[in-house]
Amino acid sequence: MEIDPVVVLADELRAAEAALRSAMSRYEKNQKQENGDAVDQLLNSVNTLRGDVFKTVPSSALGAAELVRMVAQHLPFSFSVYSTHFHEVADRLSAGQRRHDDLIWLRSMRAALAGGICNEVGVRFAPLLHLALLGASRPIIVFRAVTPPLHDHPHHPNFWAKRTH
Repeated sequence: MEIDPVVVLADELRAAEAALRSAMSRYEKNQKQENGDAVDQLLNSVNTLRGDVFKTVPSSALGAAELVRMVAQHLPFSFSVYSTHFHEVADRLSAGQRRHDDLIWLRSMRAALAGGICNEVGVRFAPLLHLALLGASRPIIVFRAVTPPLHDHPHHPNFWAKRTH
C-alpha cells in the first residue's frame, strides 16, 4: 500500500520549517551572506511545499488528519476552542476512526472559515479542510482472505471425480 502523499508532504514541510528556523537563528547571530542565502532557499522550499499541500488530495484518513492539524495550528489564539476540537478530530482520524459527527463538524467549520469567521486566516485555510474532507470520506477497500472454490474441497461430489481420471 502506498503512503498517503499528504503525509509525505507534511513531513517534508515540518523538516523544511525546522531547518528554516535554524538557518534564521544562525543568520540573526552573524548575518553572513551564506546564512542569508540558506534562509532564502529554505523560504522558497517551504513556500513550494505549502503550495503542494494546498493542491494534494489525501488518499486516507491519516492524510486528512495532517491537513486538519495544519488548520488547527494556524488558527488565531482567540479560536483555541476550535483548535482543540480540530486536534481531537485529527487524533481520531489518525487512529483510523472516521466518525460521521466529525465529518459533519468539519464541513460546517469549512463553511464558517470560508465565510470569514477567523478573518483572512480562516479564508486561507478553508481549502485545506475541503481537501481533508475529500480524503476522510473516501471509501475504504478491505481485502479479505478468499476461500477456495467449493469444487476443490474433498467433500464436494466432483472433487474425487476429477482426480480419478
